[in-house]
Amino acid sequence: MFRYLAFVWHDLDPAAREAARRLIERHSSSSPEWHVAVRKKGLYVGYAGATAGSSELYLLADGAGAVLGRLFERANDLRFTPARLAFDEQETRAIVATGGRRVIDRYWGRYVAFLHDTAASTTWVLRDPSAGLPCLSLELGGVSVYCSSMEEVLHVGLGPFTVNWGFLVASVCMLRPQTRATGLCEVTQVLGGECMELREGRLSAAFYWDPLQIASSGLVEDPLAAATTLRNCVRDSVHAWASGYRGILLSLSGGLDSSIVFACLRDAPTTPELACFHYYPIGSDMDERRFARLVAESGDRELIERPRDSTLSLEPLLRLRPSHEPSNYLYYLERRLDAQLAAEHRAAAIFVGWGGDQLFYQARALWAAGDYLHHHGLRPEVFRVAMHSARMDRVSVWQVLREALTQYVLRRRRSLADYAPQALQLIRPDIVEEVKSSAEFAHPLLIDPRGTPSGKLWHVHQLSVPWEFYDPFGRPDDPEQVAPLYSQPVIELCLRIPTYVLTAGGWDRAIARAAFCKDLPRGILNRIAKGRVEDHISTILERNAALLRDLLLDGLLVTEGLVDRDKLTAALSGRATSTQVTSSELLECMNAEAWLRQWGKHASTGMLFAG
Repeated sequence: MFRYLAFVWHDLDPAAREAARRLIERHSSSSPEWHVAVRKKGLYVGYAGATAGSSELYLLADGAGAVLGRLFERANDLRFTPARLAFDEQETRAIVATGGRRVIDRYWGRYVAFLHDTAASTTWVLRDPSAGLPCLSLELGGVSVYCSSMEEVLHVGLGPFTVNWGFLVASVCMLRPQTRATGLCEVTQVLGGECMELREGRLSAAFYWDPLQIASSGLVEDPLAAATTLRNCVRDSVHAWASGYRGILLSLSGGLDSSIVFACLRDAPTTPELACFHYYPIGSDMDERRFARLVAESGDRELIERPRDSTLSLEPLLRLRPSHEPSNYLYYLERRLDAQLAAEHRAAAIFVGWGGDQLFYQARALWAAGDYLHHHGLRPEVFRVAMHSARMDRVSVWQVLREALTQYVLRRRRSLADYAPQALQLIRPDIVEEVKSSAEFAHPLLIDPRGTPSGKLWHVHQLSVPWEFYDPFGRPDDPEQVAPLYSQPVIELCLRIPTYVLTAGGWDRAIARAAFCKDLPRGILNRIAKGRVEDHISTILERNAALLRDLLLDGLLVTEGLVDRDKLTAALSGRATSTQVTSSELLECMNAEAWLRQWGKHASTGMLFAG
């Protein structure tokens, strides 16, 4: 698996220079299998696990830096072009002269860039807008440390670390924070499209890529033009990612998004070997096999079918590797079979349809009519938009119009609190309200909506959560997990399509359906209901009740006063209770507590909400 570690410092500062020397020496002696990408006065970049076509090293001329990951050139004809592995002198000068902005404007992909101008004593660190590679950061003795995971940090002996309880509480409240903060007080992250600049020892941050700005310019309001452009853009992005692998395993759920990925892969110009797999539930949950089979048969591909394992043990939660924040551990535990299937079919990557719901707008059409009023004012057309919104969200048209007029007349915008779950049972109510009313864990670009209407603000909020590059239970030889829909060109196009166009006709993901209407079976295009696995998850939790009781009842969430122990005890008793705790809320507590237990070996915890 691809990893990197970088040190940035002001080389004219003797203390920083010495600290950097010691860190480089420590890393070099403890990681002999790593390679050095750049070693200059003020910048050191090391990496490991590079693989041709998937995660690579792109070098700038004259040691001016490196781009790590996977890079494609933008093309006006929407034909993907892999970037060359070495930038020539002219392109290097152009990149450095713009402080890296040229990388955002001319290229796309999954990358972190380290750029250096020796004459100006300046270094830039840039993360791609899709945030495809993690980019963690911490400060130590005048040295800025950037890395792909906490394992690199601990490997060179950095620490100790303290738990950021505010961040953790927001996660447990199902408001996953998308800020520079992480679950550890000493560790921050560079956000998608953000650039960190160290100039003569002074560190500053700037966003080179602003989704609200993109969403407010160059609107694509004609549904036919939107569908045509979206099809071309999605196909090119999927083909670009597919070009790096000889064999691909596709997770085919039978839903719209993974079916679109399949339609693009089956005629990819690089003709990778394609195998499809599907997990089906045993029990009362919706069985989607017939939909997945329908798609596979349309491209004359075999579908590998495996039952979901309701006897799955959660015991691996007790042996987590350290990370900067909790993850959706149950998802990854269930997907451990993916790597085995990939090996059997000689697939170097597993493609998923993740990101489609967010990109193509799958929920909350309620706000589309208000978005229309924002752009066009009070016109008769707003009633048609309201009818479509009401149909999609299954609410009355009067509710939609009331919401729209409230936004239009009172200029009221939706806030972070409006996105929060309304029925949390385990978390203390005062804590939930504190998190909902705080802007501390909102994306910094979304704190001021700058006139963006509520529907598009929700759209951008959804798109601020990136795909997770690392599997918390993964192994070094695991295939890469790729979400090809979640690519910068597709993100930018979808941002420019207003919500009232994305939900045209009262269909969720309407433009995506129209874009691929000739590529997908009618049964997929007309499908509205999404598969659910609540019973399957509940069965897993019931079978692991003893482990969960040991993990949670005397855990830190209870000790710190965040979770009501009596309600938690009742929820884990296996008996019917008056408190309706959802499996989602229980899973969030489980994820947080397992993450805390792992960091108990490395971090102090402190106390924030007890009392």
